[in-house]
Amino acid sequence: MTYHKWKDLGLFYSIESTQKFLEKTYMLNGIDEAKKNSYKNSERFIYFLKHAESFYEQASSSPLEIKPILLFYGMAQLIKACLITRDPHYPSHTSVLAHGVTTRKRKKQNYCFSDDEVKIQRNGLCIHFMKHLFGQSDIVDERYTMKTLLMAIPELSDTFYFQKKERYLTKVEKERDRISVPEHVVINYKMSDARFAEYMNHHFQWSFAKKNEHGLLFDISLQDTKPWTSTGLLYDMGKNQYYIPSKREQFLRLPEMAIHYLILYNIGMIARYETEWWYELLTQHISDDYVLIQQFLLVTENKFPTYALQLLLQC
Repeated sequence: MTYHKWKDLGLFYSIESTQKFLEKTYMLNGIDEAKKNSYKNSERFIYFLKHAESFYEQASSSPLEIKPILLFYGMAQLIKACLITRDPHYPSHTSVLAHGVTTRKRKKQNYCFSDDEVKIQRNGLCIHFMKHLFGQSDIVDERYTMKTLLMAIPELSDTFYFQKKERYLTKVEKERDRISVPEHVVINYKMSDARFAEYMNHHFQWSFAKKNEHGLLFDISLQDTKPWTSTGLLYDMGKNQYYIPSKREQFLRLPEMAIHYLILYNIGMIARYETEWWYELLTQHISDDYVLIQQFLLVTENKFPTYALQLLLQC
């Protein structure tokens, strides 16, 4: 975790400033009793952030064996801080306190992490923050494999290419609220230009503008202009580069913060309950899973708090 991310989150460590921030946020979002709720939640908001910082600080100096557990609990605290900017009564009932994700309880022989699945439950933190922070509530009972989720993180693209010799993501050029999609992407999607434009409009509310020598130009939705809320574009922070999946079936239509949550939930569960497999992986380096997990943990340790900060600052 780079220092300045927590330095910026530390700007909120004042009840006076946080009350003003929450009151303004509640008013902008049309939440009743903005002043009353801002007084009620200002201390809780600070405590969530400080608890998250403690978890991430410990994770940064912890061995890989326990790092996923610390990162997951730090992530959950950041989500709760973001949540009470939109849902001042969180948690209003006990059903939202669970993680909201399930995975196979016992790992079978010849278990492969990349093929493992997670499933989103009807209740719990996952669907609650998806609904209140990203306006998505239609993903209950959806299942995702670890490989599918990991492929949607651009910083892991080079790792996948080294292992599989295949590019799962394609660069697109973005300038403010407009992007240019290369013609070869449309060909890979096995679509005509018109069908591709229709597809992107239906799923992501992108509006086709024109075609030029560089490809198809689209005016993108407000949600997709920001990497921390986008479900159509994928963003590599290190390279400052945007991508879309190389194949249409690889679109998850999930914000990247949710993708990190689902992956880290599963790794954390494995680190806690699948001790034998976990230590075999870490000590014997038996498969490509080791590198993918290690690389993902490096990415999420920096990227998730950055996105959480941006989500708060846009409130």
